[in-house]
Amino acid sequence: MWSIETTWSEARAVGARLKTVSAHVVLVVSVLFQGCATLKVVSPDQLNGQQFSDAGVPVAHLYVDNWGIYLFKYIPLVTGNVDDLEGAQIPRLFTHNVRVDLLVDKVTQESKKRGGTIVTDLRTRDRSYWMPLTFIFWLNEFEVSANASKQVPPLESQGSR
Repeated sequence: MWSIETTWSEARAVGARLKTVSAHVVLVVSVLFQGCATLKVVSPDQLNGQQFSDAGVPVAHLYVDNWGIYLFKYIPLVTGNVDDLEGAQIPRLFTHNVRVDLLVDKVTQESKKRGGTIVTDLRTRDRSYWMPLTFIFWLNEFEVSANASKQVPPLESQGSR
């Protein structure tokens, strides 16, 4: 026979299962779709003797990328960690750091760290798109690249005697 007691205990069991499934879904999404930040450096040795510009000696070509998963495009859920690009990538939760200003800052910091005094050909790329079949999640990404050079002091002109 049907009773309120039975229905109430079944509802609690369903609620407990739903919580467990929700926790697993959040865990899987966090692992699979963790934010990613990347710093790539091309050294002058790989340039085959080419110069970036007449302004100086090449130090490096720098590329920084950061992306993350956002709810409805504007609410950050999981993003890459631009503060620590050299260690194990631990994503940031609920932190809006997929921003061009942070990546430009990272490129210029890396240029300065490597002895660069001039940054040329600074380029940015912004991509943002809806993740199919999710209905509510967006992938936001910024890329910044630049050439770092070290300015060479001009040769002093010697007067004729």
